[in-house]
Amino acid sequence: MQARATQPVIESMTEAEMASWRRQQGFHIISHSGRYWERIRPGFYQPIHLLARLSADQATKPTQLCWGFRAALGKTDIAVANGSIPVHLLSDLDSYDMQNFSSNRRHNLRRCQKRVKIVELTSTEILEQQGFEVVLSAAKRTQYLEAPSKQEYLKSLPNYIDSKHRLVLAGMIGNQLGGYISGYAVDGTAYFENLYVATEVLTTNINSGLVYEFIQICRRSGNIREVVNGLHSREDQALCTYKDGIGFPVKHIPAQVFLNSIIGSYIQRRHPHVYYRLTGHEY
Repeated sequence: MQARATQPVIESMTEAEMASWRRQQGFHIISHSGRYWERIRPGFYQPIHLLARLSADQATKPTQLCWGFRAALGKTDIAVANGSIPVHLLSDLDSYDMQNFSSNRRHNLRRCQKRVKIVELTSTEILEQQGFEVVLSAAKRTQYLEAPSKQEYLKSLPNYIDSKHRLVLAGMIGNQLGGYISGYAVDGTAYFENLYVATEVLTTNINSGLVYEFIQICRRSGNIREVVNGLHSREDQALCTYKDGIGFPVKHIPAQVFLNSIIGSYIQRRHPHVYYRLTGHEY
């Protein structure tokens, strides 16, 4: 395993840098009205920087071939919002410190710090050796993500460690990988990508420790103003309660949303939770 000797940092990309990075990863990126958009599912687009606050003139159909899009709006254009982006958002990084936590949260973090060593990964060595087992364990427990095959997992690793674009922190219990978290930042907003924790080490509170260390790195960077911990999965109450408990309440970011009426009605009827995440509308 290789880890950085100095304090980890997180680089905040520009949108252009992120667009180039995402294209290198094989994602479909287009430019529209001076902003970069990503096709997140066939026919549906959103800005690559999900919480970039666009103007009303920018938040329009990025291509005539799409059946839907969503884009967060800036303060001056909130009046034209017809939906929202429901996310778990930490917007007060300065107060995210152990001294401001409840006694229970402080106890859990100290328990983690005694038993888990959290380091920044600078190579894929430990992930190649133990990462798949951690991901598989987490997928079986949460039933939220489809577990990849071991071949698929190993194939995804060669470009995973990329300090210019992604921060990866691992929680080590002796020589065992207990879990890891990854994320990136763009224009002052940091996003969690993945958090995987093996079921057998949950009692160490490694998940809270990984989140805490990631946010401390964001705080030290000096140019991160908010951290996004995923969209609101309202159907998973336990997950929502956990995220709220570690400082990520649900916030609705005013947005301009467009869905083709036929497709939108179908999604709303058959997949109401997906519809909610796409539009911010409860029903």
